[in-house]
Amino acid sequence: MKRKAIIERIIAEQKKTILGLQETTDNYRTAADMDEESTHDTEDYSHISQAKDMQLRYEQMLAEAQRNLAFLQAELEAVHDEIENGTIIETDKNYLFVGIPVPVFKMDGKDVISFSEEAPIFKKIKGKKVEDRVEIGSNSYKILSVS
Repeated sequence: MKRKAIIERIIAEQKKTILGLQETTDNYRTAADMDEESTHDTEDYSHISQAKDMQLRYEQMLAEAQRNLAFLQAELEAVHDEIENGTIIETDKNYLFVGIPVPVFKMDGKDVISFSEEAPIFKKIKGKKVEDRVEIGSNSYKILSVS
């Protein structure tokens, strides 16, 4: 299976997410750090407060994205023999990655769909084994491998 290649591609997507979050955080930090002594309008103070709130929110999202990247990097060499966080499941129609959601992409002509353990799909596939079938929506998939 293409486990390492799939995870490397997910890592690349996660790095793009981190760059975007870092840029947005920096923009809000700049807006929040306006010189308060040169600001005279109460509305300006309100904008500073809003910018600071947004900066803190984006810093939390950035920290979570960085934790997800660390998880992915640890998964590069891991191997799973059951469906759990970090598992890649190859079905007859696609690849599924349990871990973090990123946009769908193709690998060897099959879609790679990623999702977290909190996603409803995880409950449907947890405990399944190779050769089992899983119903997702109106589709039926046969599990070919788990790693």
